[in-house]
Amino acid sequence: MKNKAGLLALPALPLVALFCVSVIWVVFVSLSSANPRFLYGLPATATNYLSIFSSPFAYRSVVRSIYLGVVSTAICIALGFLIASHISRNERRKDLIVSIILSVYMVSFIVKIFALSIILAPAGPLNELLLASGLASNPVIFMGTELAVVIGLVYTALPITILVLLSQFEQIPHYYNDAAACFGANRWQRLRYVHLPLAMPGIMTCIVFTLPPSIAAFEVPMLLGRGRVNMISTQIYQSSSGVSGASWPLAASLSILLLFISGGIILAIQYWMARRNVV
Repeated sequence: MKNKAGLLALPALPLVALFCVSVIWVVFVSLSSANPRFLYGLPATATNYLSIFSSPFAYRSVVRSIYLGVVSTAICIALGFLIASHISRNERRKDLIVSIILSVYMVSFIVKIFALSIILAPAGPLNELLLASGLASNPVIFMGTELAVVIGLVYTALPITILVLLSQFEQIPHYYNDAAACFGANRWQRLRYVHLPLAMPGIMTCIVFTLPPSIAAFEVPMLLGRGRVNMISTQIYQSSSGVSGASWPLAASLSILLLFISGGIILAIQYWMARRNVV
């Protein structure tokens, strides 16, 4: 049986080998000396990693990426929790709502971002609504701000967050809520001591699916942030494309740092769930 399982894993070996070779090559470039004429230079040095924290521009991009990723993930989980909880109780329209969410999720990522850029534009529907309602006297500038990036990150990650939490809520018997209410628990106590602990595996899964991609997002800060909201991915692009002076070793070191951040988040969540026997 084990031999058959090993044979089934053989097709994945080329992909694993390609990934390992790519990472090793990026590590090699990140440890190379900066040379504007070539991809890398010798001798090997660790100054590229030190320059990330010594350069205010690169350091701010790392901090901003983590900050915006955490904020967008928290908003996604809060909204997804409320929406998924409501859907799980709505048996009659559950299939219709899930179909709508899936259709939104399956739309091309770039198409969704372009549609959102139209909505957030100075002459877009959102500004027209704000002006018509009297909430704003002049068009609000959303594009090119951190707010637009957060809206874009939430908009793209919310469907998968809702679906993951909905699958978790489907495993929680509805009579748990009724039993807690019979014992005198109010709505807040039921949320804190019943729903949140039982939904914690789904919440942790949502963090894995939402936080690392949000930190590494590229299209959202480029299209909605108009290149003015600098994040790790945009800094890698600028360092490798020559927009601010081509520096492949710096771009490679930022890529390795991004890999460590994403891997660290996933490993930390796995360790937390293993310690608490969460499945």
